[in-house]
Amino acid sequence: MIKRSIFCVAAVLSLAACTNTDVIEENVESGAMIGFNTNVTRALTNDSFNKFMVYGGYTPKDVSEYHTVFSGVAVSKEADSKWTYEGASKYWVKDASYKFYAYSCENIALTKGTPEFATTGVDAGTFKITDFVCNKDHQHDLIYAESGAITGKETGNTAVSFSFKHLLSRVKASFKSGFDPDFTIEISEVELHNVYDKADFSSKSGAWSNQTRTIEYNLADSKWTMVPLNIEGTDNVIQAAKPADGDTEAVAAKELTTQPGYVLPVTYASNNVTLSFKVTVKQGSDVIKSDYIKGNLQPTWAIATSYTYNITVNGSAAGVEKIEFSVDASNGIEDWTESPGTDFSVGS
Repeated sequence: MIKRSIFCVAAVLSLAACTNTDVIEENVESGAMIGFNTNVTRALTNDSFNKFMVYGGYTPKDVSEYHTVFSGVAVSKEADSKWTYEGASKYWVKDASYKFYAYSCENIALTKGTPEFATTGVDAGTFKITDFVCNKDHQHDLIYAESGAITGKETGNTAVSFSFKHLLSRVKASFKSGFDPDFTIEISEVELHNVYDKADFSSKSGAWSNQTRTIEYNLADSKWTMVPLNIEGTDNVIQAAKPADGDTEAVAAKELTTQPGYVLPVTYASNNVTLSFKVTVKQGSDVIKSDYIKGNLQPTWAIATSYTYNITVNGSAAGVEKIEFSVDASNGIEDWTESPGTDFSVGS
């Protein structure tokens, strides 16, 4: 029965993708002092996005090695919406070639990864994050921006303009009931198992590489990497719509969508990622079935793309069977059994 449940739920998983491209614009400064302004994507609103870390430096004219100007310096938004960095002011050098990079891990510095601005060698002037971890212990929207090459001027320099983009993929799960309206289904413990959760990012390629798992999958010992897809609030019930019946008004269906989980962008070579969740099926107050359902996925998750897995929970997927009745079509009603005739006399 468990094996059948896995196949049934896999058959009702579907995927849709969209990208967030809305932009909020900030102010622009000017002058000889290096300053910053930002464009931020919709996931971090103007109110919630208030700090990023900046890296970068310059090469003097006709010099190949970079001089570091910023290395993980926090830049914060002030009450007047201007962005101000910590420490002493930095000033433009005339005719020098600059490159700047920035990231924000939901307004904090990275604790699960190492950012670095390279000043020498073949990677000079590039930025990378090594050993970044994205799993149940580190779930944050990581955004990133780069300035491109800027030439310093003696006067008339404008603020360095950053347009941030998401570096991760975002995943949600949406549930609806395929049962009759008399049944309610509680959804809980929605999780992605066996995902790649460690990787490196490079501005040189603009992509992630070296994706690995910090925990090797071991079903017998219940060990695997995991990203939770949490359910907001306490209402975790789905139910089919109830049509109007006489004086009773129709009741809309109850559906549920999880909060997003963040995952590393990667194309998987096989369907060894598992979407797992627990269902508790009830009819009134009676619990009909409580069990875990799992479906295997082979994702192709791209940078800055949001995915929703649409799941319909029905009887076969939940591992329960409806009580049904049938009549033998060839002999629906048994024939009468004829007893031997009985003589009966009337009169003399």
